Amino acid sequence: MTMRACAAVGMVTAILALLAPSGARADMVGHGAMVNGIAVSPDGLQLLSASWDYTLRLWDLPRQRELKVLDGHTASVNAVVFLPDGKSAFSASWDHSIIRWNLASGKPSGHLKGHLNNVAGIALSRDGRWLASASWDRTVKLWNVAASRMEHSFEGHEANVMQVAFAMDDRQLVSVGYDRSVRIWEIASGKELAVLNGHETSVNAVAVTPDGKSALTGSTDGAIKRWDLVARRETGSLPGHSGFITSLAISRDGRYALSGGGDQLMRLWDLREGRQLKQFAGHEKPVWSVAFTPDGKHAVSGGYDAVIKVWSLETGALVKPRN
Repeated sequence: MTMRACAAVGMVTAILALLAPSGARADMVGHGAMVNGIAVSPDGLQLLSASWDYTLRLWDLPRQRELKVLDGHTASVNAVVFLPDGKSAFSASWDHSIIRWNLASGKPSGHLKGHLNNVAGIALSRDGRWLASASWDRTVKLWNVAASRMEHSFEGHEANVMQVAFAMDDRQLVSVGYDRSVRIWEIASGKELAVLNGHETSVNAVAVTPDGKSALTGSTDGAIKRWDLVARRETGSLPGHSGFITSLAISRDGRYALSGGGDQLMRLWDLREGRQLKQFAGHEKPVWSVAFTPDGKHAVSGGYDAVIKVWSLETGALVKPRN
């Protein structure tokens, strides 16, 4: 592009900004492709987003401003989690690797290697001691965070494993995958404890309640199922989505859940009453990642449209950035 053309583009941008209505807000835009995963920091002040553009981005969440671009993966980034101190994070990628990040510098501080295919999902234990990963190599792996060492490889899934979550006071793992199953693993022994069947198509998402005793799973056919992990049985469903389920999250108090799907909607559920409270429409393509803020007042969604949005759970409206 010539200098004259650049100047013209800049002038048009400036004019549009002046013509924009007072109080107008911009979505959190910066990624060049789908936002595949998001995580809110423990203090609620920062957001990390993972994208198919091979990068992660660190955001000032209240101001909805980009702080850093974290560049280190060589393929699409699928998932991200903060460590409990909020100063470090892990990300998982199609490049078969898991990277640990120093968020102050924005640089990798370590790598976890052992998967033989796409690492689709990761989860961190509450104390930050263990990291679990789910891969298309059909395994779930458990990593010692302090030692950067793999402790167990859990084998049993018959197809791609999509997501994993800690359960039962971090003594068990729950994993889901393309083989339509929900599997429960014992961390100490590496033993498979149960295979829960009920989904009719591939299972893409899992979230566990804070007490570790119940789980939600979401499937390609739009079904969200509820499970009792103690009794190891299905206890109900949350019907409503008309497209595939991509992501699930449960609030810190265990009362509410979020779901994102191919119908371009994020939905808020009351888990005590088993009903939908709100639906959030604004993305132009499927909602691919969802998260609660720690205070339970807001939700964040990331979409196939490469946009991140912040929502008020009370009003259902988009939240304007703070000055």
